[in-house]
Amino acid sequence: MGVWLEILTLNVPQEIVHALESRTFSLHIKGSAGTGKTTMALELMKLFPENCRAVYLSTRVSPERLYEQFPWSKSCIHQENVLDANANLYSDTKQEALFEYVDKPSFLRSLYSKVMDSTGEKPTIIVDSLDALKSNLKIPCDEFSMESDILEISNRLNAKVLFISELSGESKLDYLVDGVVRLEKEIVGGRLLRKLYIEKVRGKRIENPMYLFTLKDGRFTCFEKGIQINFTNQKFSKGEKEKGKKIPSLISELDNILGGGFERGTFNIFDIGDKVGLNHAYVCVPMFLNLVIQGIPVFSIPSKGIFSTDVVKRGPSISLSETFISSLDEGTLKYLSKYFCVILPSSHTTPNKIEMYRTYFLEGKDYKEDINNFIDFASKILDEVQADTLLVTMASDTMEYIYGTNGLLKIIQTWMDRIKQINGIMALFQFGHETLRLQTHLASNYFRIENIGGNIVFYGEIPKTKMYVAALDILKGHIQTRLVPIE
Repeated sequence: MGVWLEILTLNVPQEIVHALESRTFSLHIKGSAGTGKTTMALELMKLFPENCRAVYLSTRVSPERLYEQFPWSKSCIHQENVLDANANLYSDTKQEALFEYVDKPSFLRSLYSKVMDSTGEKPTIIVDSLDALKSNLKIPCDEFSMESDILEISNRLNAKVLFISELSGESKLDYLVDGVVRLEKEIVGGRLLRKLYIEKVRGKRIENPMYLFTLKDGRFTCFEKGIQINFTNQKFSKGEKEKGKKIPSLISELDNILGGGFERGTFNIFDIGDKVGLNHAYVCVPMFLNLVIQGIPVFSIPSKGIFSTDVVKRGPSISLSETFISSLDEGTLKYLSKYFCVILPSSHTTPNKIEMYRTYFLEGKDYKEDINNFIDFASKILDEVQADTLLVTMASDTMEYIYGTNGLLKIIQTWMDRIKQINGIMALFQFGHETLRLQTHLASNYFRIENIGGNIVFYGEIPKTKMYVAALDILKGHIQTRLVPIE
C-alpha cells in the first residue's frame, strides 16, 4: 500500500481505501444538501499523489469560491482543472473558454480532451453535481446515458470517476458504478449527527457498513470503530490551579464546556449508555490522571467490572492494557501513590500484589457511618498533601451492590451533601438507573456517554452541547482524552 493510502485511512473508511487501489474505480457519493458530499470527494483528491490528474467538474461554485471554501484543495486540484460545468458560452474568462459546450456530445468531447491534456498520472474525474449537469444539458433525471458515457471515457483513459448527486434512494447509477456511499445528517435531541453508509463496493468485503464522521474545520474525517488512538509528541500542560478557581480536567474540550474546569462543591453526572460498558474508562481514566498530576486527591469507587488495579493501570480492553501501563512514567506513578485512592466494598478480594496507590474499604452496613468514616479518612489525606479540595467518583452499580437498591438515591445524595461540605467535587457514573436519571436537577453538570455505531460518543445535557467522539492521544508518560466534535 502506498503512502497516500496509509494517510487516507485516517479520513475515509478502509473499504473505500482498498477499492481505490484498483486501476479504475467509479464511486457514487449521494445524499441530501449539506451532508458533506463535496468535502468527501475533495478529501479523496487531497490524499491522492501530488501528480494525480484530477479534473473537477463543478456546477456549484467557481474555482475562486471553491478555494475560498476549501483552501486546502489547492494542493490537490490545480486551478486549470477546475471546470465550470454550467453551459455558458458568454463568459470572457479564459478558464471557461477552454471548456465550452452546448449539448451532450460537445460536453463529452470537451471532457475527454481536458482529461487527455491534463498533466500527471492516475487521472480522476469528479462530477459535482450530476443532477445539475443533466439539468443544464436538458437530460431527463431517469435517463442514464450521460453516466454510461462518462464511465466509458474513464475506462478508455484508465481513470477513476466520482459522481456526486443529490439522490438518496436507490438508482440505476448504483448498478453501473463500482461503489456507492450515502451520507446522512440527523438531528438527534437537537444535536447534529453525521453518518456514512457504504452500500456497495464491488469485489471488496464491507467490514463496517456505517461510520460516523465530522466536517470539522471544513475537512472530512471518518471515525474508525472503537477508540481512535494517536501516538503523539505533543507536550501536555499540567495546568495551573488557584485557590477558589475551577479545577481543569486538562481535557480541553471538556474544560471549554465547563468554563475552565470543575467547580468546587459541584455534583456532576456521567450517564453511561447500555452499550458502552467499561469503555467509559477511556474518558474517566485520563481525567483522573490529569487531576492527580495537578495535586488533587482523587477517590474512586469504580464500576463492579473494574478491579482496583484496573482503574488507572489498564484500559477497559485487553488489547490496550499494555498501552495504558507503558504510558505511565515514574513521575505519574509517584503522584498516584500519593494522591489516588480506590474505594472498595469490604467483601472485595484484594490482589496478592501490593497496590501502587491507597485502598479504602466500605463496610456497607450503615451508609451514614461509612460516609462519616470516609470523610475523616479523606480529611487526613487533604491535610497530609496540603490540598484544599478533592474529587470523589462513584459508580452507581457498585453503590447498589454495597447498599442495595432501596434508598440508593438518598444514599448518593447524602454522600453528595457531605462532600460539598469539605469543598469537594463529586462525579457519579450511573449505569442503567432510570430512577436516578430523573434527578438531573441535582446536577451542576450532566453528561451522557453512549455507543453509537461502535464509537464512544460524549455530549452534555447540562449544559447542552454538540456531540463529540472520544479519542486518545498518548505520549510517553501521559494519556490524554480528546473529544472531537461532530460538525
